Formats: sequence, C-alpha cells, structure tokens
Amino acid sequence: MKSVFSTGLICLILACFVPNAKSQIAATRSAEVTRAAAKIMVVPYSKQDENVQTVLDNNPAVRTAVSKVKEAFDQRGWSTVDFVANLRAAQANSAFTADRQSNFKSDLLSGSGADFYVQVDVQNNTDDSGTNITLNVTAFETHTGASFSNQTASSGRFVTNDVEKLITRAFEKMQEEFMNNLMVKTDEIRDIGRALVIHFNLDENCAIDFDSEIEGGKFLNEAIEEWVSASAFRGRANLAGIIENKMVFDEVRIPLFDQETDKPFNPNKFANEIIRFLKSKNINATRNIKGQSLFITIK
Repeated sequence: MKSVFSTGLICLILACFVPNAKSQIAATRSAEVTRAAAKIMVVPYSKQDENVQTVLDNNPAVRTAVSKVKEAFDQRGWSTVDFVANLRAAQANSAFTADRQSNFKSDLLSGSGADFYVQVDVQNNTDDSGTNITLNVTAFETHTGASFSNQTASSGRFVTNDVEKLITRAFEKMQEEFMNNLMVKTDEIRDIGRALVIHFNLDENCAIDFDSEIEGGKFLNEAIEEWVSASAFRGRANLAGIIENKMVFDEVRIPLFDQETDKPFNPNKFANEIIRFLKSKNINATRNIKGQSLFITIK
C-alpha cells in the first residue's frame, strides 16, 4: 500500500508541475503565430530538367507528402504559399513550356514571394513483406539557396497500401525537430532581414550610363552602391557586378517590419525608396517587382 500511495503522489506532483503535451503544443503554436512572419512554400523534389507537373501527376505519394507538410505549417499558424495553385496559375498564363523546364521551378519560387521553400522527397520501398516510406524534407532560403533545416525519417515497414498513413507516420517522427530548427532560422531572418535581388537596368533610350557623373560629382554606379549599402537592413548588401547597361545586387536585406511603425515591410516599399532616391538626383526610373526580385529601369 505504501508503494502504491507513493507512486500516486509522485504522479500527482508531476501532473501539477509538468505541462501536458496538448498545452506544450498550444504554447509552441502560439509563439509561432507571432514569430513566423516569413512565408513558406512546400514543393516536390524534382531533378534538373524534370517536368515538375509530371512528378506530381505520376507520383500520388509526392502529392500527398507536399499536402501533408503544408498542412502541418498551416495548422501551426505559419504563412504558406500554395505551390500547386501557383503552378496552375503559371500554366494558365502559358508560362509552363517544355523549353523552360530548367528554370521554371526557380522562376516559380522567386515569383511566389516565399522567403523559404521546403522541398519534399518521397521514396516508396514496397516488397512482399510490406511497404516502407522514407521522407526527406529540406528547407532553403529562396533567394540565397542556403539550406536551413533537413530531416529524414522512415515510416517503418507495414503490410498496407495506405501510403498516406505511412507518410503521416514518417513526418510525425521529424515534424517537431524540423519546425523548431526552421523557427530558429526565421528568427535569424528577423535579425538580418529578408533577401532581395535588385537589378538596375538602363532603358535603351537612356541618355546616361552607370559611369555618368550626376549631381554631387559622383558616378551613377557609385551613388547607387552607396545608397543601397546605407539603406539595406543593417548595411547588408552585396554588389554582384556591373556591365554596360546593368548593375546587379544579388543580395540586399530588408527588414520584415518597418523599424518605425512595426508594420510589415515589403519589396514594393523598398522599391519606392529607390525611385525617390533617383528622383532626388533628377533621374527618372520605373520599377517591376517579381516576388522578391526588383527590376529598376532608369530612363
């Protein structure tokens, strides 16, 4: 009796001081809703030059896995971009052609506005003893290509044809660690800003070039580089190169939130600042925005 009483007392004390699993998940989810401001797109793994639509059409397990991973982010309060919806829109706009397969997936990602993409690969191993699903999930920053979180898990071998259950089983083994790692990286994005790629182009009828002196006695390229470096979030900007009619910054960081108002800060706002800067130098320009790539055309 003493042993039973002691065991019961210990369990009661633990129940009082250790939060249950549901409350832990709820607390995590609540934290993520406020912290996960970066956008996520879940995409299927495809080989170079492989038709991504064919991958989805020919492998139901891949479609299921992409849906399951996206659903997990949605349930935890993350902001997601629907890959399949974007793919259909691109097809409707005749952007999906055989001669563009090598760049299509990257174009779709860069135009989506997603800060991260999560690539899902499914391996289905079926024999007489049953089926084993291996799931590999990797998160990348969209514009730099940096890998931020990677997990692999297997369902274990079961005598079943229910691939969806096996995918769910495999993903549940890795879900918490994968999302926690990615959360750390989204916190880093809050600290260092999200990445933009900025293209400065000269209109074919432009009367000046990047080596022209402008107001203040500086070359145009010099003035642009100094302004971008000074305006980038925490000064994080990298000039990739300058040619006769183009100047490219392959990474310019902007904040997730306006530093004064704490409202969301997006690429269009940064583009507006660029246009204003150029106008202050008596230079007219227009802008186009595709996802987080800015195209500034100097007239």
